[in-house]
Amino acid sequence: MIGNTNCDIDIDSLEIKDVIDINILQTFQDNFAESMDIASVTVDKSGNPVTNPSSYTSFCTDLIHTTTIGDNRCAESHRKAGAEAARTSRPYIYTCHAGLIDFAAPILVEGKQIGTILGGQVLTKKPEKSRYIQTAKEIGGDEAKFIEAIREIKIITEKNVIAAAEVLFIVANALSKIGYEELKLKRISKSLEVEALKKDLLLQESNEYNKLKTQLFSTISHELKTPINIIYSALQLLEKVHKDSSFIYTAEEFFKYSKIMKKNCHRLIRLINNVIDMNKIEVDLFSLHLKNGNIIKIIEDVTLSIVEYASLKGINVVFDTEIEEKITAFDAEKFERIMLNLLSNSIKFTKPRGNIAVTIYDRQDHILISVKDTGVGIPQDMLEKIFDTFTKVDASLRRRTEGSGLGLSLVQSCVKMHEGEITARSLLGIGSEFIIKLPIKLMESEANTHKHRVNDLNYNVENTEIEFSDIYFD
Repeated sequence: MIGNTNCDIDIDSLEIKDVIDINILQTFQDNFAESMDIASVTVDKSGNPVTNPSSYTSFCTDLIHTTTIGDNRCAESHRKAGAEAARTSRPYIYTCHAGLIDFAAPILVEGKQIGTILGGQVLTKKPEKSRYIQTAKEIGGDEAKFIEAIREIKIITEKNVIAAAEVLFIVANALSKIGYEELKLKRISKSLEVEALKKDLLLQESNEYNKLKTQLFSTISHELKTPINIIYSALQLLEKVHKDSSFIYTAEEFFKYSKIMKKNCHRLIRLINNVIDMNKIEVDLFSLHLKNGNIIKIIEDVTLSIVEYASLKGINVVFDTEIEEKITAFDAEKFERIMLNLLSNSIKFTKPRGNIAVTIYDRQDHILISVKDTGVGIPQDMLEKIFDTFTKVDASLRRRTEGSGLGLSLVQSCVKMHEGEITARSLLGIGSEFIIKLPIKLMESEANTHKHRVNDLNYNVENTEIEFSDIYFD
């Protein structure tokens, strides 16, 4: 079922042209005026004409409206009549300032006026010359012409005036009702089109999401299978050596295979941790344990802890900072993972004799953390997507690297949970730079400030080994 298609139309903002075809209204008005010999014109709710006058008398056109006073008096008379008709929601019959019988029939939508049909310019009894001579004097008109013109005004019964006003009122409001219903149908139709388009876009996004998710789980399956196979092969080899009494193996050989198994166990731990954390984030169960501490020290210690790994690949790592201490509330373990993930990515995609620079800039209320490398770079069309959960950079750029593609998504989530921002910029063949903007905030509940350092050396060495487990050094 398509979502809510409620058509909310602001009637107060409606204009008569929004609901009535003015050409149709003009045709009806002309035919009616000619057949009944009664003048008429339609105005909007502000009193501005929307149709041309129909069957106007010479008395009004050539005498009243040719003087400024007469024209202004007509406008005021029409305004008051329209207001009274709107108040009662019924046709209002009255004698105008010039002494003619006129009427105002309101055009309504849901009880609110959107316009008025003004008609009349007739008499219901023989005119009194003195009345029209006085009118001519008041507006500065020619008295003789007034007397001559008034003789041409049609005299009809009051009953016919009422009937004419009622007919115009009924027909005009029938047109407005039909037009309003058509307008609602158009709005609903447009709303349905928009809803259908939204559904199509959601379906496309869902299909794309499922496709990427399938690709990811295929990658994860491969990532799980590879280390398990390596561990299993190493165990088989050790068992074979152990059973074959003729083969003598040294402790060095044992530790060689033990190291292989440990490294691949770390790969499994890293992958499983990432999948678990990703699911926690999706169900809003991923939380931070914030404490006030020196964020600069954490970043420096993590950076220095990977120097040896980078040197094995012939990569130079440089750390620089504008300040030695910046106390803020952060989760030390999560921030360690943020830095290790960014640094492991830099090492993965940087060739031997390349450089990695970690730089901290002080901006008083926040710091900027830059991790910049001289690696292969990221295509421009991928920069907007690299933080998406199910997006991986073109495999052709990853050649000898491993990984599930979950890392940067987790990095962004952790940074956002610290109320920070992470952005990336890159040039193919030149390198990439990831910049974290971290606001400086303190935990008020802590009486004392804790100066965090890398908590336990062995613990953090293991963390580094886990994060770097999918990097192979020559």
